[in-house]
Amino acid sequence: MSTDTTIDQTHGNLRFDKKKEFEFYRDLLQNDFFRFWKKAIDHEHGGIYTCWTNDGSTRVSTDKYIWSQGRSLYIFSKYIRLLDKGCFTDDRSFLMAAAEGIYQFIHKHAILPEGEGVCAFLTEGDGKLKESIPGKGYYTSFYVDTFVIAGFAEYAALTKKSRILDEAFELYDRMQDYLNRGEIYSEPYQITPGFKAHGIPMILSNTAFVLYESAKKLGHPRCEQSLREAKGYSEEIFDQFYDPKTHLIRETVPLSSADEDAMIVNFYKPGHIIEDMWFQLEIVEASGMDSAYYQKIGDIVEASYQLGWDPIYGGILREVDINGKKPDGRRVGDPLERLIDQSWNSKLWWVHSETLYTTLLCYLKFKEERFLDLYEQCKAYSFKVFPNPNQEIGEWIQILDQDNKPMEKVVGLPVKDPYHIIRNFLKIVEICME
Repeated sequence: MSTDTTIDQTHGNLRFDKKKEFEFYRDLLQNDFFRFWKKAIDHEHGGIYTCWTNDGSTRVSTDKYIWSQGRSLYIFSKYIRLLDKGCFTDDRSFLMAAAEGIYQFIHKHAILPEGEGVCAFLTEGDGKLKESIPGKGYYTSFYVDTFVIAGFAEYAALTKKSRILDEAFELYDRMQDYLNRGEIYSEPYQITPGFKAHGIPMILSNTAFVLYESAKKLGHPRCEQSLREAKGYSEEIFDQFYDPKTHLIRETVPLSSADEDAMIVNFYKPGHIIEDMWFQLEIVEASGMDSAYYQKIGDIVEASYQLGWDPIYGGILREVDINGKKPDGRRVGDPLERLIDQSWNSKLWWVHSETLYTTLLCYLKFKEERFLDLYEQCKAYSFKVFPNPNQEIGEWIQILDQDNKPMEKVVGLPVKDPYHIIRNFLKIVEICME
């Protein structure tokens, strides 16, 4: 595999036209996805409404999951930054007001007092704190913290306000204090004692890297520290979760060899692995890690895709065992066991958008046809089954059953999350810019 990571702006493969791809995703973002999410902005209280039916036709609640508020701040901020580069022709004043409203809503309502957590999980529409699990309190997931931190960092880069980036670092440090004490809250799926989850270093590596990118833009003194921390999490993933025999990332590893037969040790999340690989590719490139990681990343992407691909109906399955079948094994009472039983063979919108970006990124960086093959197969499938058939509503259907029929089902949180597709398509626009 080539270790030349400069994107070739004049790639000559007749199967792939960067200008055409750029225009396709640009128009899709501006005329479909942001058209949908603009109507979800809460102009009274700030923030954005994300509790919609799977097809986006009906808003089912005014509750605000801070998980989604942080993510929304990130994607609105990134969209505006690309708008400023000439990628889009949208209403900047409306978008800036929306982003500011989301930032202010989080800042005013979701940041908890010292000693009571970091970021609240859930509020009512007007910002009043609400327990997501009665009796469990307001601080129930460090994942929320990471999305708020990333949102603040991206908004700081947009506004060029170092004080907002300082706020992001303050939240990051508070979150780290909890993690360092072993107080890892991870709703909606709490980690069972005795096991380590790939999702922790994965999300922390990306969070640290987003902080690094914004710190670099603003000349913040914690720039290099953030990159070192991102690199440390990346090394943890490859050292503790990567299996060189299968070229796969294990989603859960046991602290004791006696638990190797557990179901949660013997399943894989192909889309999650593929998403993580673009995180790690960015970190490897920015930090100058050993070039051998490029080969690992490419092999992991291909192996994960092939493992999860449904040869009968197409698409990537949500969870599979090493043979691409329904996961099985000894039960230990982990919340993931029930989720796997109920939806292992479903097809999720975010898995496929992450795969589109990652395979295209690998193709443009490594110049290997295998990644273009995967990208084209995933694109053909995704744009056949996920776009909302009602073009007046737009956006994507979030979850399908194995034979690609829409399902009205909760995926993690009861939200229609404005994140993965938009983030991935914005990044595709970036790498296809001329």
